[in-house]
Amino acid sequence: MEDDSEQTYVKLVSAEGTEIFLEKRIALQVDTMRAMLEGNFRESEESVIRFPDISDSALEKVVRYLHYKDQHANSTARIPEFPIEPEEALELLVAASFLNC
Repeated sequence: MEDDSEQTYVKLVSAEGTEIFLEKRIALQVDTMRAMLEGNFRESEESVIRFPDISDSALEKVVRYLHYKDQHANSTARIPEFPIEPEEALELLVAASFLNC
């Protein structure tokens, strides 16, 4: 098993099989991902999290949001609005609810 310090990225796999890499420190900010990566789960050993119910587009948008949230975490200025198109709102709401983010 590799040392956690060497595991800087987590591979996220969408329902369609698309792979997106996310920094582990950002993934650990999401309750569901943290539970999978720190618990007694296959994900903690492989650093791969599969989301069979989250589409490519929704997972990509979630990852963009997580980067946005991380980028503005310590901001004292007004944070710009994160853009979400009306047609993607429901799918993103379901994904965000599952991930608890």
